[in-house]
This record gives sequence, structure tokens and C-alpha cells, in this order.
Amino acid sequence: MPKNQEKEGVEMKRFGILITLICLTLIVPQGVFSANPKNQNGEYQKQIEMKLKEFKQKLEELKGKAAELKEDAKGEFNGQMKELKKKEEAANKKLKELKSASAKTWEKIKAETDKAIDELEEQYDKMMSRFKKT
Repeated sequence: MPKNQEKEGVEMKRFGILITLICLTLIVPQGVFSANPKNQNGEYQKQIEMKLKEFKQKLEELKGKAAELKEDAKGEFNGQMKELKKKEEAANKKLKELKSASAKTWEKIKAETDKAIDELEEQYDKMMSRFKKT
């Protein structure tokens, strides 16, 4: 085999290896990143579900503490409780929307869900603060 043909053969092998490496660097990250958000989405949804489940328990605790209130404070408490239930319903609605969200709208709905959970927790903390004062 002449030296030129031998050189060309080595160069062709190198070129083939180079093309293979370029293809792998372009393809592998897409596979990694495309699988990852779905996993993160599922984990986030589970976190929100757990928060809402814990919240239900806290709500029952709050209702129990309401028995300690004097009659005049119960009216205000009941108004705040209605507001708390609205916020809970809003958070549950956002979770439902999040579960059926497309990849395009997921981030937006996630932010709205975070906001709904924050508002729910703020309302709960506000209501619990009245019991800590006494």
C-alpha cells in the first residue's frame, strides 16, 4: 500500500472519529436535558401535593383552636377562615392546572402555583399569630 493511501486511510479514520464525537456532543445533552424537566416537574408536583396535605392537617388544628376564642372574636375568625379556604381552593386549582400544563406554559403556571401557596401560608400564619399572642 503506498504511503499516500495509508495517510488518507488514517485521516479518514480520524475524520470519522471526529464526526462521531461531534454528533455525540450534540445529541447526548439533548437527551439529558429533555428527560430532566419532566422528572423535576413530577417532583415539584409531589412537593406541592405534600404541602397541601400538610396544610389540611394544619387547618384542622386551626379549627380546634377556634374553640378557644371568645364569641366576639369568632366572627372575625370565621371571615379569615373563609379567606383561607378560598386561598386553599386557589392553590388546589393551580396544582390541577400544573398537572395538565404543556411544556410551554409549565413555568408560568409553576410561578402562579408558588404564589398561591405563599398566599395560603401567609393567611395561615396571620391566623395562627392570634393564638400565639394569647
